[in-house]
Amino acid sequence: MKTQTTSPFTRSLVAVSGLFLLGLSPMKGQSSYDPSTSQTFDQIVQGMRALRWYNFGTQSGKTVSNLQQLATTFNPYGIAGTTVIQQEWERYQPFNSTNFVFQPNSLDLTASIAGGGVYPGGITSGQIWTKETFQPGVTGYNVYGFMVRMKFPPGKGMWPGIWLYAQQAGRDDGSEIDNPEFLMMQNQNQYDWTGFNHGPHVGADIYSIKSNPWTWRPGMDFSADYHDYETIWTPDATYKYFDGRLVYAQYFKYTSPGSAQLGINLAVGSNANGLPGLQPNSASEFPAVMSIQYMCIWGK
Repeated sequence: MKTQTTSPFTRSLVAVSGLFLLGLSPMKGQSSYDPSTSQTFDQIVQGMRALRWYNFGTQSGKTVSNLQQLATTFNPYGIAGTTVIQQEWERYQPFNSTNFVFQPNSLDLTASIAGGGVYPGGITSGQIWTKETFQPGVTGYNVYGFMVRMKFPPGKGMWPGIWLYAQQAGRDDGSEIDNPEFLMMQNQNQYDWTGFNHGPHVGADIYSIKSNPWTWRPGMDFSADYHDYETIWTPDATYKYFDGRLVYAQYFKYTSPGSAQLGINLAVGSNANGLPGLQPNSASEFPAVMSIQYMCIWGK
């Protein structure tokens, strides 16, 4: 677990006043916007402009402390509203005090079976999507940095994720950036980090410490504590970090006609053939909580 005496957003504000250009040396075949794979996430964002800092909780000094403030900047729905999609078991809800619970130092996205049950469509859950959209070279900056500090539940069938996607109806071509995505199913669980890119222009790997082609399994329980999940997004690649350390980088061209929103969600369950065992089997797993402490966004 990384200990921080000041927020990454504060450190970035200090650094940008001097217009430092750390972390932007290109590798062969990459553009001048791409970072060096030898640098940490903190080193890279020191050369970027701090754009947004959302600090969740009811304690003094938090920037998002109630449902009204949450609704100012975020949407509770993605592409489907409360409709069950992709054979998932949860139904996402509008902002409410059951599925969006503010603690002193976090926002808890909560999956509940109150009024339902452990079956497809019987689970309510929460998600947040930025109203603001992002796309390198299109929405004001050529490089974006994203950090979310969160903790997720390890129960069977849980499917927490952080992703960038065009949520506007008819404005996506499948281009998607995930970091992270944890699936509690037959062949993987809370010990397996995944962070895939999807879409028509996913390219070759630039860097990887993954344990196999699908996951990084360093031998730790990712769900046991809060961690920072970070992404650098350039016009031609993505760089994905865990607590500041680069895990995976890949060439990637985002080609959806709509720019991407940043989303955080707690999905639960699926009957899709490609996700064997991704079903909760006990009411004791609920309520299940995905806690978010803060979200930071940078641009250059």
